[in-house]
Amino acid sequence: MRFRLPISVPIGIGLILLGVGGRAAIDHWMRTRIVRPVDMPVSLARGHIRTGSFRLNLDTDYWVDLNPGTDWRWDSAHPECDPYRHLQTRWTLYKNGKVVDRLDEPIVLPWPSGFRAGPGVYELDVEVMSDFSCLDRLPPHLEVIANTEYYETAALFGRAGLSIVTYIGLVWLMFVPIIRLVHSFEQSKTITESATVGQDLRWARELPLQPQISGLPSFGLVAGIFYTLVAMLMMLLMGIGAYRSKGLRVGLLKQGTVPQNSDIWTEPLIVQVKHSAPGQTPDLQVNSKLVAWEDFDRVLKQELSRPPHWVVYIGADDEVAWQDVVNLVDEAHRDHATVYLITATTKASRLSGNQE
Repeated sequence: MRFRLPISVPIGIGLILLGVGGRAAIDHWMRTRIVRPVDMPVSLARGHIRTGSFRLNLDTDYWVDLNPGTDWRWDSAHPECDPYRHLQTRWTLYKNGKVVDRLDEPIVLPWPSGFRAGPGVYELDVEVMSDFSCLDRLPPHLEVIANTEYYETAALFGRAGLSIVTYIGLVWLMFVPIIRLVHSFEQSKTITESATVGQDLRWARELPLQPQISGLPSFGLVAGIFYTLVAMLMMLLMGIGAYRSKGLRVGLLKQGTVPQNSDIWTEPLIVQVKHSAPGQTPDLQVNSKLVAWEDFDRVLKQELSRPPHWVVYIGADDEVAWQDVVNLVDEAHRDHATVYLITATTKASRLSGNQE
């Protein structure tokens, strides 16, 4: 009797190859995408910055980011080198020597700008309208960054679907033959124990009888496989929707350093949280003026709307809960402010009192 390979085996192998090969293809495609087509050190002297030709292979939005460098710190001795709200730039995008997009209205750091483009070869001309060559020692960087959110989401769902396909292939390759074997054993057992056909199967009496065992029901295997797939899908959906904390970026003002604005004629924006009494809400002060917690967002927006204000200094007493400070930092970040933590609140308090 010639052995016949069950049809479930090639189906299972085909699904496994499809799942594994599909995931490898997605990973290769994502690795070959150009996410940062431009990342180069530049000079912030007044003039033009030309990137030269660069290639794009994604049809998406791109951000143009001109930053002073990760090593930039507030230097009270050189307030003229503070680029925030002062560094003005605009840019022009070329493709095959023709202008395809441009930003005519100057923007200031750190407000983002960008363009939408498809695959091709481009060139970017960034005009620096303010002289900040004092920051060239860092050095500053010009970056063009692709927005890959939609591609990453599609790749995530693609990998998840192909993982399910691979799992189904394993089921077809391993469990389906087992189910059929159990089912055929149950049928043969029924025929052997039948009194009607037993008279015609005299040859079966000469064979040793199989021990009577309780085989696994096929419904249980199928149901278990189905519930496993459902559980995997639910875990995948929960993982996609889970919130991922990114943290809060703050700077630390060195002890003894006096908070200052780039404009010497205006006072810096100092927010202080003062301990009042155990179990009570601490007092909130903005430049030594008492402010209600629910009015802080409005007051902060009003202060940041004035031209020199961009940096916010936050200090708190040792008895104040850390969560209260985190809430203030979060409010300042939502208003696009750079936050510095004050290490000596008493000194900052005296400074604000003297400036009044």
